[in-house]
Amino acid sequence: MRLPLALVPLFALVGAVSAVATATTRPAAPPAAPAPATPRVKLVVLVMFDQMRGDYLEKWRPLFGPDGFNRLQTNGAWFARCDYPYATTTTGPGHASVSTAATPARHGIVNNNWNDRGADVYCAASGRYALVPTPPVEKDAKTGKEAKAPAGGNPENLQAETLADVIRRALGGRAKVFGLSLKDRSAIFPTGRNPTGAFWFTTRFVTSTYYTDRLDRPVPAWVTKFNESKTADRWFGKDWTRFRPELDYAAHSGADNAPGEGAGAKQGKTFPHPLTGGLKAPGKAYYEALANSPFGNELLLDFAKTCVTEEKLGADDVPDLLTVSFSSNDLIGHTWGPDSQEVLDVTLRSDAIMAEFLRFLDATVGRDNYALALTADHGVCPLPEAPAGAARGARRVDLTDVQKGLEKHLADRFGGAPADAKEKKTGWVEAVSAPWVYLNGRLIAAKGTTREAVARAAADYLAARPDVARAFTRADLVDPADAQTRQVKKSYYPERSGDVYVLLRPFDLPGKTGATGTTHGTPYGYDTWVPLIAYGPGVAGGRRDEPVTPQAAAAILARFAGVPAPAQAEYGVPTTLFPK
Repeated sequence: MRLPLALVPLFALVGAVSAVATATTRPAAPPAAPAPATPRVKLVVLVMFDQMRGDYLEKWRPLFGPDGFNRLQTNGAWFARCDYPYATTTTGPGHASVSTAATPARHGIVNNNWNDRGADVYCAASGRYALVPTPPVEKDAKTGKEAKAPAGGNPENLQAETLADVIRRALGGRAKVFGLSLKDRSAIFPTGRNPTGAFWFTTRFVTSTYYTDRLDRPVPAWVTKFNESKTADRWFGKDWTRFRPELDYAAHSGADNAPGEGAGAKQGKTFPHPLTGGLKAPGKAYYEALANSPFGNELLLDFAKTCVTEEKLGADDVPDLLTVSFSSNDLIGHTWGPDSQEVLDVTLRSDAIMAEFLRFLDATVGRDNYALALTADHGVCPLPEAPAGAARGARRVDLTDVQKGLEKHLADRFGGAPADAKEKKTGWVEAVSAPWVYLNGRLIAAKGTTREAVARAAADYLAARPDVARAFTRADLVDPADAQTRQVKKSYYPERSGDVYVLLRPFDLPGKTGATGTTHGTPYGYDTWVPLIAYGPGVAGGRRDEPVTPQAAAAILARFAGVPAPAQAEYGVPTTLFPK
């Protein structure tokens, strides 16, 4: 499932600097007491809720039960000031960053998609591999021809090692690593190059030949049995209604039919939301509606519990790793927006899911035998049409119009396209893969100018537009002069990034007038702010106000597994995690 640039983060990330001076006339100070050893656990668990913004766990905390998020916030270390330090806050970079403890500038996942010599590249799949089990052959509705087989998911674009890679290398083959999600990239990046298994959902749970052939591992029998049980079909024909009908949802979120909200997969804008996808029997459209409802998370929870049980994760003294990324929150947020009753509802249900998952781990692995880190891959922008958005003057920006204006400006400045009938790329812009603009190198050479000169002219034009906040060339990122430029640099990977990074105004969204829903992907605080909670033996419970990044999750879980942090890690264990 693939989904559709960034105010400075709500909480600036700061570093602490200390110095020790010892007078020669005084005796040397005694050495500091060593930090208490972290208990090594049998299972480390990374939980991610796709598009869970950092304010959700605070503003809706009074509505949660005692055993889910509240348990983690009370008995675990709740880092309330957690921001991504880079600019392109989307799903692929988020999952790659958390698993490597690095930024896109190191791990190379600059976005969900990027451009490579005029071709679109998806971050986590390629035609070199195929899905397993093989999906049924589909035909194009217009031509009747067989559709192209889906690309097989794989981690080959990831350029840094993950926590999973460290665990498999340091602990050997006895350590099991599984990554589970509805989205392929959300299962793939947290598990690195050599997991025991990575599974995601299409119309059933699948993997790819990268794992079954290259790693010589067949699909486990329990996965086949789970798919054959038709568990995913049990919500067909049911409606998504409010989880807590006695609660005044409007008082805690917004109106049920607010301007700018979408209708999902034939689900309608208001409760109740049907889940058939317009079909008479379960099929592709139904599974899209299922994923775009809280029941997609429930399906994944069932699958995760089955994985723990059947694979006996946490059953011996060699630590295992389980990563579970809940995708439905993101799909719902994109459709109805962060201030919707739907997002409130899926967050309340996510609380219940965590309560059930924690009870399951207590019973199956043992309360003191596992450690868990919970975070998100990004936040989200409010709907421009919502009251708060309208008050800010927020609007939707048609990027097609922006590109047309840029093309005209560059043609006026450097001349039109060459009269070459064989030239396929006749414009100055080869591609736009937001937030990056990729320039046409062949036209630049034909006109006898330089890529740097054209990029500078493009950035100056874009920055002068009323719908653009800033525009950065590659040269601007060499020596960043401010925090926002540093964020963009941390999202810049030379081999994959474009020539000009375009940042729309705060609270504006890319899209045509009349479009619905929202998105994310900027360095603004509403997109960078996410929760981070660390839970496990030896952790003193309660809120922490230490500024941290989500990448700390990998270092935290590495400590509990008794292994080093990933080799290219930029962020370590927070100083306030363990009691002094």
